[in-house]
Amino acid sequence: MLKTETKLLAGVLIFCVVLVLGAIFFLGKSEKTPDLAATKALNIDYSKGQKIGSDSAKVKLVEFSDLQCPACKGVEPFVKQVLEKHKDNLQFIYRHFPLTQHIHSKKAANFAEFAATQNKFWEVHDKLFDNQEEWSGLSDPTDYFANLGSQFGLDKEKIKEAVSKGLFEQIINDDQTDGNILGVDATPTFYLNGKKLRLQSFAGLDKVVTEGLQQN
Repeated sequence: MLKTETKLLAGVLIFCVVLVLGAIFFLGKSEKTPDLAATKALNIDYSKGQKIGSDSAKVKLVEFSDLQCPACKGVEPFVKQVLEKHKDNLQFIYRHFPLTQHIHSKKAANFAEFAATQNKFWEVHDKLFDNQEEWSGLSDPTDYFANLGSQFGLDKEKIKEAVSKGLFEQIINDDQTDGNILGVDATPTFYLNGKKLRLQSFAGLDKVVTEGLQQN
């Protein structure tokens, strides 16, 4: 009986050791920064998209995003942190990738692209993310967008026309096509100098960008 209990105890101890070692390995792996040097750079057309920073910047960070996506809203503080920290050496490019499950995302993208024609893209971009929960639950956010845009001096009727008629659908569809070619399978998806980032967490964005800058 004692011998059986000893074997049982030994088995439990071995299982615990294996479990702990597995946890250590997993945690260590999750904290590891993606190896950009080993990642293949893809051919991205940097002439497209809404931009912050100089075209001559050696490092370009491209985001494919959905304005109705909660995860895209969640990454915004980290994107702003990166832009503020590296604003002199980095160009950020925003591309649309509205997901089918977000029924208002294309309308929001049309609104944002109309705002871009009035040099108000980033103001509207930020406001749409800030108020995402409010307009996402509406049956039709067109009037909401018109009222929101008027805060930035945009014409309400022109906003409604852009949203209801999908006047900027071609830009949005081109972004989606490019995203599909580049392998975008979720939002947000980031590319640093053409290399797809596989982030373990949004907090890791700054570290990856910093390393990318050091390599250039």
